[in-house]
Amino acid sequence: MIRIASIRLGFIFIALFTLFVVTTTVAHAGTVKKIQLYATDGNKTLADGNQVYIWGYSLQNKPGTAVFPGPKIEVEEGDSVEVTVTNIGPQKGGADFQVHTLYVVGVDDQAKASPALSVGQSDTRLIHADQAGSHFYYSYDPDKYGLQMGLNGPFIVKAKGSVNQAWTHGPRYDKEYVFHMNELDPDWHKAVEGGKVYDRQKFHPRFWTINGKSFPDVENDPASMVHGRVGEKILVRLINPGFDEHPMHLHGHHFQVIAENGVPLPVPIDKDTVAVDPGETKDILIVFDQSGHFPFHSHKILDNTNDGVYPGGLHTMTHIEEAGNANSGMIAFQVGSMHAMVNGDHVMLDTAPFQLKGETYLPFELIADQFGGTLQALAEDRSITYKTENTEMALWLIQKQAIMNGQQIELPAPLLQVEGKAMVPLSAISTLLCPKVSTDSSMGTITIEYQTGQECQSPEHDGTSPVVTADPVGATYPTAQTVTLTITDNDPDAKIYYTVDGSAPSKASALYTTPIGIDKDTTLKFIGIDTSGNTSDVKTESYTIKPVPEVVVDVLNDRFSSAQITVKKGTKVTWVLKSSMMHTVTAYDMSFNGTIDPNGETRFSYTFTDVGTFGYFCMLHPFMTGSVVVEQ
Repeated sequence: MIRIASIRLGFIFIALFTLFVVTTTVAHAGTVKKIQLYATDGNKTLADGNQVYIWGYSLQNKPGTAVFPGPKIEVEEGDSVEVTVTNIGPQKGGADFQVHTLYVVGVDDQAKASPALSVGQSDTRLIHADQAGSHFYYSYDPDKYGLQMGLNGPFIVKAKGSVNQAWTHGPRYDKEYVFHMNELDPDWHKAVEGGKVYDRQKFHPRFWTINGKSFPDVENDPASMVHGRVGEKILVRLINPGFDEHPMHLHGHHFQVIAENGVPLPVPIDKDTVAVDPGETKDILIVFDQSGHFPFHSHKILDNTNDGVYPGGLHTMTHIEEAGNANSGMIAFQVGSMHAMVNGDHVMLDTAPFQLKGETYLPFELIADQFGGTLQALAEDRSITYKTENTEMALWLIQKQAIMNGQQIELPAPLLQVEGKAMVPLSAISTLLCPKVSTDSSMGTITIEYQTGQECQSPEHDGTSPVVTADPVGATYPTAQTVTLTITDNDPDAKIYYTVDGSAPSKASALYTTPIGIDKDTTLKFIGIDTSGNTSDVKTESYTIKPVPEVVVDVLNDRFSSAQITVKKGTKVTWVLKSSMMHTVTAYDMSFNGTIDPNGETRFSYTFTDVGTFGYFCMLHPFMTGSVVVEQ
């Protein structure tokens, strides 16, 4: 979006609107994974201790919680992914906060200019992950404010089944790391924080980060510093959403470049330095052939500084141990301590072990990594899946129920989440993975000796009844709804039967196969039945379709007609273009903002849910003004 300054009463608007293009895509067959991101602002602490204002995405529906970079999105090859971005607005007033349509470079990168999402507005993209590889997502605006301010994050497509292969039937690896690199210009961030236009010709980054951290802070982040053993293969995904090239160099070893921009190379290229251009990703495979501690950094001196102070920036380390029994190991924790020992090496934890209601909780990610498993979190149902070659276990936050290899089991204590990190009860580890566990209650220490890939429980079918739910739930809605029914059961062949006339459902009722359209008052009843005859409770959802009252305002060449209207709370006001010119409908407090154009969208609607007087004007023709008085 090209930014130009235009003056109105008391403040500066920056505007030049482009047409909003909606691209529709036919979904691939199979289940669509849903991911919800919330766009907002926040503050990031830099390596020198100072804070900088950022935009970003969050998994929390709470203004001011943006993270830098955005949360890692991880899917599997062949998945269809529905990513919804909701603009929940900034916490800081006065900032020029904008978020646009989300795109994924190399997967769904036909970026087109679009109006910024207004506060409360959502945008959904259906993305098809056809090829395993490394990518990044970002908020597209032509001036690239989103890329600099933090509206970007890693988008990783794993091989089918999340096996440790670079792609299905591709090179195998023992561990993987994602290095999402950014450069920051604090002056740009300061200008945006103050609602000012930044001159991109003055772009001068002074900080460089890997996964949001600069050296030496990366040494306290297990995800940004490589650990391995001699003989292990390590996949490193290098991602550069920024504006400068970063030539990444590894000391002590050569590596193979195996993929570029998510596409496998026909022949791997041997390197010790690989240039990652702006907007580019490179996947490299390292086979460690000697032990020691080796730098892994950019070959640009400036990239290795923090506001001119060396060393810093894009500099991390690889810690390589001597070859040993890679199939066994030992982890030592202490309750309340951020320090742990893994096979004799010191490791910093993101969250310290703690005790709650007689149960000791440990960081699940570290446990999974050492036991030879992988973790995959799904935000929509708050589930976490642990996988090895022989086991797949699904757990849900704050629930004791779990599913292991297709069978439902009950955990001794529920999975919890602290500061975004999954914490697993020690009793669940002992019950399901069968390590040797030693505890010292007086010292608060826990020692776990394990065998990689070890599991010990093969649960029997417990005859649990299915659980069925509807989305959205019954309520009063202003428009027709499409209702999706979901069944949760250990039997993959369990089915849902439903009625829409208020009668009791049974196996003789309609079989649910596709979402149900509801355009009038309806009582929906449904039941889940599995092949063993177990049935769920009959669920009832009542839907009332009550259209919102609407008032129309004509938009002429030189005025709004009628310019002053009075409506009731809950009324939808629709501005209809009756002109050959482009106009905007912009509230002085920015509570609503829309563009209408004779060559594009010719209507803009806003539903008033608050009582008061709302003045508005056309940003392109400021003499055109109007107001809406909303009464109770």
